[in-house]
Amino acid sequence: MGAGLLLSLSGCGSGDKQAVAAGGATAHSGSHGGRKHASAAQPGELPLAEMVAAVSSSSAGPPIEMRFSLPTRPEVGQPLDIDVAVIPRAPVPDSVSVSFQVVDGLEIIDGSELQRVEKLVDGSPIRHVVRVVPKRDGIFALTAVASFAVANQDVSRTFSIPVIAGEGMPEQVAKGP
Repeated sequence: MGAGLLLSLSGCGSGDKQAVAAGGATAHSGSHGGRKHASAAQPGELPLAEMVAAVSSSSAGPPIEMRFSLPTRPEVGQPLDIDVAVIPRAPVPDSVSVSFQVVDGLEIIDGSELQRVEKLVDGSPIRHVVRVVPKRDGIFALTAVASFAVANQDVSRTFSIPVIAGEGMPEQVAKGP
């Protein structure tokens, strides 16, 4: 999972430090001072094309994918809404539910569970918002365990959503590239 987190962070590029600090999300932060998305979408309504793919520890493809967005730059002690979209893909599962978990340094204050959803449609996103509070500077992972039923079998798939709070890892920033 750590390798997946590093891969998702390395795809952010080095030119936009605020975008990297936002966990790689394309939150139009750059020179905009970390303001909300230009599309002014409500939480959980950002177009899928503006969201980043969550990293899965499984090499398996369908039947689901997960995308996320961080509308604002994560700051220590400040609540942060993480917009999540679970997208069913063919062969469409019978149902899906998601449990969100964190490690020390990040706290979930709302949205830790996406209750079971049935009657899924290929490509039709299921929207969810997870509210977290970073407790200190650092690089953290919001882990999402998606459980779904396919052909009378229960299957799970784990996704990782990177959250870089404050300075991230100050010792790495001091060293530079």
